[in-house]
Amino acid sequence: MITPGKWTEEQKIEVLRSSIGNVLINLKIIANNQLAYQLGLITEEEKQHLLKAAEVALNMMKRGKEKGVFK
Repeated sequence: MITPGKWTEEQKIEVLRSSIGNVLINLKIIANNQLAYQLGLITEEEKQHLLKAAEVALNMMKRGKEKGVFK
């Protein structure tokens, strides 16, 4: 068993890949949520920023796959 703080490089990469995937999903959900927009929790400008951030996360995932870092 691996002790806390003693992660392998493979585990660190998997956490990074998983985190990028999760943020991509969450940003898209929030940005495209009509209820959040109707309740005034997000403005149209903020929505565009979230969608741009989702695009950045997607690009990170693509680059990681191209470089063979992510499966």
